[in-house]
Amino acid sequence: MNTVPPVEIREAQPDDAAELARLSRALAVHVADPDPGDDTSLIVAACFGTERWLDVLVAEQGGVILGLAAYGRRFELHTRQKTLWLADLVVDEGIRGLGVGGLLLHAVKRRALDLGCGAIVADLWGSNIAARVFYDHAGARKVSDIEIRVIDLPSV
Repeated sequence: MNTVPPVEIREAQPDDAAELARLSRALAVHVADPDPGDDTSLIVAACFGTERWLDVLVAEQGGVILGLAAYGRRFELHTRQKTLWLADLVVDEGIRGLGVGGLLLHAVKRRALDLGCGAIVADLWGSNIAARVFYDHAGARKVSDIEIRVIDLPSV
């Protein structure tokens, strides 16, 4: 009898950079962003370097990475509240809807609780219907009194 190995959620390692690049490219296609390319040097620096910007969890099954959740810490002085910002959550297109994204989100929730956070904050493109359905199902509420603004900076 063949058994399917369980999905393991673990912290990403530098050796995972090519798979993180692959999944992030798939997310870029999904949300119609420009292709970020397959260069992993920025991923390694941002996720595993001495000046880390993000933490990343991966969902792995039988040695194959199926998805990722990237998050960073936030603290607002005026509320004195710690939150985690969920930067990216992506699962291979062929297995979306099978619970891998939920497992990743659950692991991020556990991490947020361990850090004493009061919430997880995620932003998503308004046209990303699949993400809206996913977060609605996860119990996320839309905050209508916050408007996201972006200040573009010149290239360095």
